[in-house]
Amino acid sequence: KAPPYMSHITVYLKVFSPLPRKGADAMMHRWGLDLLSHGLRQVYGLTLSSHALEYRGDHEGLGPGSGNSGHILLGPHGKPRLSDHPQIHFSLTNCPGLVACAFSDGEIGIDAEMPRGASPALLSRVLTEEEAKMLASSDHLSFSHLWTCKEALAKCTGLGLNSDIYRVGFRLSAAAIPPAAKYPPLFYPLLPVYFQRKDYYLAQGHLPDGHIISLCSAKVIDSIKILPVQQTRQ
Repeated sequence: KAPPYMSHITVYLKVFSPLPRKGADAMMHRWGLDLLSHGLRQVYGLTLSSHALEYRGDHEGLGPGSGNSGHILLGPHGKPRLSDHPQIHFSLTNCPGLVACAFSDGEIGIDAEMPRGASPALLSRVLTEEEAKMLASSDHLSFSHLWTCKEALAKCTGLGLNSDIYRVGFRLSAAAIPPAAKYPPLFYPLLPVYFQRKDYYLAQGHLPDGHIISLCSAKVIDSIKILPVQQTRQ
């Protein structure tokens, strides 16, 4: 068992072939809930079917003790939690070809993307000056290496993407980016970032198909376990 200031992270993920554009978002949303249901059963012994997991806003009065234990409550900026199990920390992400759900014993955020570029206007709006210089001077880094870090921090804090998140500078080392490795992906630690008077800890990994996955934790990351899942429905 890790000390209270360190976290174990378990990531369930599903990789799939490109989906038809029509209905793809709904399908990935459902697969994400399948992974959440699967992980809740394996990690916490909670049997909540994916069909029982529905998104609700806190304003709908489904707080702790409401009896709606299967409902996912969304905070003001979209951070999900289970109404009757606030001690369970999880985060979801999806992108073309991948859905993932991360669990931890502290606040957690996960984001994934295929490597991509970005317009100069977007770069100037969401990256710090140092990040933009780092990206411009590297042949190995893509915009997604930085963007997934910002998304993961936004999810971990529950504050959503905003100008405060954009001002946080992430430091990546191109030398630390591994070549395509055997499954599961190799994760490597990034330097922590200081945000709202506390440190947040990061790790980044790559799947053999090219997906970049970034994790952000409110605790020092002690271990990361990656569990591919093919069939998730109960």
